[in-house]
Parts: sequence; structure tokens; C-alpha cells
Amino acid sequence: MHERRTPPFGIVEDSNRRLGNYTHSHETVNKSTYSCYSIGECEVCSPLEKKTQPYCSEFGNKQAVRCEWDDPELADRKSQTMIYDDDSISLPSFQSCPRVKMIEQKRLIRFEVTVILTAIVSITIFIWRQKKITQEQYQRLAKRIGVTII
Repeated sequence: MHERRTPPFGIVEDSNRRLGNYTHSHETVNKSTYSCYSIGECEVCSPLEKKTQPYCSEFGNKQAVRCEWDDPELADRKSQTMIYDDDSISLPSFQSCPRVKMIEQKRLIRFEVTVILTAIVSITIFIWRQKKITQEQYQRLAKRIGVTII
């Protein structure tokens, strides 16, 4: 059974009072008590991170973030909660992100090259076909009027 502890700044006397003085348990503190903003580019997670980290499970990518407590009381006392590693909440350092810029650029370039090559092949086949049809029509006309073609 996991024992709940409170940081040194808030001694909870009543066992029914679980949210009193911020117990800092993962079960009792809402995620909305901190704000995060990105500080890095979106990058691909390693195979190990994809299996173990929740931020890598959704898209397979991660982005470095800096998170700060919204509550000034928590921000002032955050160093005290580090004593209780089992129950203390550590703010996230990464978040999930949908697209890695370099990979998306490579995919776009590959797509554009594929489209250009397809267009070149299609135009080449079209021109060859038009020439062949024109030549066949010319031969039929020549045969009809009795002209010999060398």
C-alpha cells in the first residue's frame, strides 16, 4: 500500500482532508495548476522513449517545454517537495507534438519530386502516343489516296 505524505510546509491533521495544503500527490493535484510553453523544436523519440514515455506514445515525437507552477505558493515551495520524490509532482519537461519539421520537409520534397517525375513520364508518354497516332493517320491517308511512303 502506498503511503501518502505531505511536504514539510503543510501537516495534515485530518485524514479525511486530502486536498488541504496541497498534498502534492499525483492523484490529488490537478494538471491545470501549472502552465507550459515550448522551448524547443519537435523531434523524434527514441525507440525506448516510445515504449516508456507517455508523451511519445501518441505521435512518436517530443518537444521540450518549460513548465511553471500557476500557484505562487507552490512555486515558492517547490524545492521543499523535492525531498519527497515518491509523492512529489515533477513538472513535465517534454510534451507530445504531431510533426517534426525536418521529417515533414523531407516528405514534402519527396512528394514534389514524385509528382515532377510522374509529370515528366506522363508528358513523354503523351507526346510519344500523339506522334504514333499522327503517323498512323498519315499512313492510312496515304494508303487511301495511293501515295507510297518510303
